Amino acid sequence: MPEMTEPQVWVLIGTFAAAVLGGMTFSTNLIMGSLTKVITANTDRLEARIDALRHETVSEIQVTRFRIDSVEAGLNAKIDSVEAGLNAKIDSVEARLSSQIESVESRLRGDMARIDSDVTAIAKRVWNDPPAA
Repeated sequence: MPEMTEPQVWVLIGTFAAAVLGGMTFSTNLIMGSLTKVITANTDRLEARIDALRHETVSEIQVTRFRIDSVEAGLNAKIDSVEAGLNAKIDSVEARLSSQIESVESRLRGDMARIDSDVTAIAKRVWNDPPAA
């Protein structure tokens, strides 16, 4: 077998090293490309799930707001109804009290007029007709 000279050995070592480094570079690029694709795919799937969850959450919030609005409208209607009923009852009680107060005032005026005429009669009798001694 022919013997190789030292420069030939160094050329073979360099060629082998270049081939190994080239293969490693190629493998690294393939692995990095695959990892990038996997990460991108997983990121896209995760973004899609997050978007779906966001839309679901937004729709649930809208449904909840609609329910709250309908409950609020029902409560407002009931409160308005109760308020109207209470206002009517209060007005009725106020009217009855006013009429009763006016009736009492009228009777008091009559009693005051009678008492005034009685006191006037007593005063006339005491000062105009002195008692016989």
